[in-house]
Amino acid sequence: MPLTRRDWLLQAGTGLGGLALLDLLAQEGASAPEPTSPSLSSAPWRRPATARSVIFLFMEGGPSHIDTFDPKPELNRLAGQPLPSSFSR
Repeated sequence: MPLTRRDWLLQAGTGLGGLALLDLLAQEGASAPEPTSPSLSSAPWRRPATARSVIFLFMEGGPSHIDTFDPKPELNRLAGQPLPSSFSR
């Protein structure tokens, strides 16, 4: 089954992001000075992490779903009809 454009962009974006992160971590590790003081993780006021999940928002921008060329058959079917009474002005 061929990949859709959306699947391809998702896989390409995460792959390139991973390569960029790998490069940044390699550069940081190579140029980081040796620690001379105790790390913050051993500070007495630090508490252990208790988060069970993280919400990651990737809000780079781009065209909305209305402006893309994805097929929208429902939008074509409803074109020219009046709004339902459930919508208020």
